Amino acid sequence: MKNFVLSSLTAFIFSSVLWVIWSFFTVQSGVIPKWVGSLIYLPHAARVLMIVYFGWRSIPGLYLAELWGPYFIAEEAYNVPLLMTSLISVLSVPAALYSLKFFGFPLGTTRQSPLNKRNYQHIGLITMISAFFNALLVNFCLSQMHVNFEPKTGMFVEADINQVLRFFIGDMLGVLLVFVLLAIFLKPILSKS
Repeated sequence: MKNFVLSSLTAFIFSSVLWVIWSFFTVQSGVIPKWVGSLIYLPHAARVLMIVYFGWRSIPGLYLAELWGPYFIAEEAYNVPLLMTSLISVLSVPAALYSLKFFGFPLGTTRQSPLNKRNYQHIGLITMISAFFNALLVNFCLSQMHVNFEPKTGMFVEADINQVLRFFIGDMLGVLLVFVLLAIFLKPILSKS
């Protein structure tokens, strides 16, 4: 129980810090134009890194941070029911891990493991697959709620491919940026120990 609470709390804090940093540079400071903000989406890094390293115990903290983050940025701007889209976003990483496991590539810690959580290339693969799931499923959900999409004829609303690509690229670049910054800042600390 202690590890569950600690993992979830760590995930919440890490994800919340990334939400604050991302919102400062994209929404509040005006340094980066708002439309570019989704092209470098930092909170996806918390999802990937926390679930890969802490497992399912980090999911509640990540989910709470996904609910808290948009309301922190601008409560009035997010009129979308966030419960479903936040859940899809958080569960995109476990979906990527389970799909890799289904195809015979389980995540492990040894060199003999098909996917090693200490190998940055494997983290990149997990990031790509989870960003793909997140982009497709969240935009499908948003299109069905008629958010950011114009209704077409028929039962389904067509999602804009540009928005799906922006979600995918933003998740990828956000994880890459956070991963590189963590490697730069943590290397001196880890090399001393």
